[in-house]
Amino acid sequence: MPSKMPTTILSLMLLMALGCHGGQVRAPAQDVASGANGRYPLIYPPQSALLFPEDQVVKKEIRVTTQWQTIAFEKPLKINRQGIMGLHLVVDQEPYISTMDTHPLNPECNTPDCYIDAFCLRRLSDGAIVRPEAVLVGDGGVEVNVRPFGHLYPYCDRHVMTMALRTFKDVDSPSPPFPEGIQAFKAMRIRGTEPFVVRYLWWSVDMHPEIYSK
Repeated sequence: MPSKMPTTILSLMLLMALGCHGGQVRAPAQDVASGANGRYPLIYPPQSALLFPEDQVVKKEIRVTTQWQTIAFEKPLKINRQGIMGLHLVVDQEPYISTMDTHPLNPECNTPDCYIDAFCLRRLSDGAIVRPEAVLVGDGGVEVNVRPFGHLYPYCDRHVMTMALRTFKDVDSPSPPFPEGIQAFKAMRIRGTEPFVVRYLWWSVDMHPEIYSK
């Protein structure tokens, strides 16, 4: 009589077959960065999570301060104009809560004025709001302002949370298109209302017609 494959093995195979983009869960590739400054080993998204040619993981830790600093990209971030692109700042989840969460430390998020400080992080140690300011530098030095748009966690790794930066009119409107003539971004200028550590960057086509046509 042939042996049966244990249910746990079948379940693991099913999880590995699913992608982590768009809310799915994937067992990530064990690409661990040595010497990273987080409490947990750093696990980058697997290659299969990069659905479009423009998707890119920037394996660079950034210590954001209250002073502007310029981060140059070794490989420019290419633009996909058919979708809505976001630059995800990946941070350790443990020190923060999302200001989108209903939590005793987020009394303003239980009121109609929630969007005043929404889409930022609140530091658990002292309740301080951590809000990044960022500018993407495109072809010819053209600058594009981007702002925190939302959080997603877990995102391939249950110990991290991402804070997406996008251009947008307001939180209820889609991102406007990038200026004509810009094909890619070669650098980013960034600072924060409070210092914080970005473990790596994820440039992603977050919304694309092909995603919903499958």
